[in-house]
Amino acid sequence: GGGGGGGEHGELLRRLRSMDSCALCDASDKRARVVTTVTPLKAGYRMAGRALTVAIDGDFLEVLAAIHGAGPGDVIMIDAGMRGGPADDSWPRTGGMFGELLASEAARRGVAGMVIDGNCRDTPILLQMSLPIFCRGRHPNAGTAKRRGGLNVEISMGGVSVRPGDYVLGDDDGVVVCSGEELREWLPKAEAIQEVESAMLSHVQSGGSLFDKLPNFDEHLAAVGRGQDSKLQFA
Repeated sequence: GGGGGGGEHGELLRRLRSMDSCALCDASDKRARVVTTVTPLKAGYRMAGRALTVAIDGDFLEVLAAIHGAGPGDVIMIDAGMRGGPADDSWPRTGGMFGELLASEAARRGVAGMVIDGNCRDTPILLQMSLPIFCRGRHPNAGTAKRRGGLNVEISMGGVSVRPGDYVLGDDDGVVVCSGEELREWLPKAEAIQEVESAMLSHVQSGGSLFDKLPNFDEHLAAVGRGQDSKLQFA
């Protein structure tokens, strides 16, 4: 894997770990890639790392191969071949493509999280683990383990492209993917957004009005009503 390490990647990951998915999306002008088909297995995950990509269809052998080569900071991103057709609901594609054993080995290796645009299984054990897991759902029947898939290839998850080494951020609001170039551009804006919103939230929680912090709200509302271009300001 290539998720850990120092240097610039290490610094970007350190900053990404203190970021939330909403601020990153806001900073991207909505260009961040969001994997809309997956949800966290439980609340409270904070996942940040770099994509180790896997493409499979009904067979989990390549997931095993990915874990075998994975290391600290890798997020295993699994495209299970679901594209909206009727076969998505039939075994083997709908099967649980990893469970307690694979997830436990991934955790032992320091993997930062597992995201499958498909199903997992052994949910009671996975829920006890701290390893962040995002999936479409769960299915008790496993896939087969006798066919190779794709490893470290460009994949599609929820209609967005995920490339090997992309940066991945996951929390209760979802999973966001971006390139290193995008992250370098968006992180400073996202950090500034977090600071402004934190101050705004403190103001409201201590009894102040949100609208104190939206100085041009009335003008913006009127301008939009007249069909004019306007931008809401945050103070």
